[in-house]
Amino acid sequence: MNPFDGGWFIVVSFIVAFVLTVFQLPAAAPEFLAWLRPSWVAIVLFFWVLAVPHRVGLIVAWLIGFGLDVLLDNPLGLNGFILALLTYVTWRFHERLRMWTILQQGSVLFVLLLVGEVLRGTMLVIVDGRDFPVAALLVALSSALIWPAISMLLDRLQRQVGVR
Repeated sequence: MNPFDGGWFIVVSFIVAFVLTVFQLPAAAPEFLAWLRPSWVAIVLFFWVLAVPHRVGLIVAWLIGFGLDVLLDNPLGLNGFILALLTYVTWRFHERLRMWTILQQGSVLFVLLLVGEVLRGTMLVIVDGRDFPVAALLVALSSALIWPAISMLLDRLQRQVGVR
């Protein structure tokens, strides 16, 4: 990434997504709100692959996934695989997805994250012996619902910063 073309902003947006991922809810908050937390890193990755597919690709997705594995104490490579899968499908169809409305893009993001959450839950059952977290499927729904706001915000900031 060339920092003079706004590459620093891409890095900052991922750092903010990482911080939002580990941000704890207040103790007084109801427990079900934890399941409604969007997949911030996947949303930001989806946006950047759509916006600048020549700069954010599979290698970036793997590296971010490995960082997320370490941050969330998941088996190494799990998030890298899921984010690389999301990136590949988004990159493969980015020209079509750019022409779709923001709600249609949100529905694609929902399906991709739903597949990712099922893969994550299945792998955690196999590797760690955990129960399959059915409520974790709400992550895909909350991510799709917040997609329009995040997309418009990042699009406006991308144009102001000049990310190309």
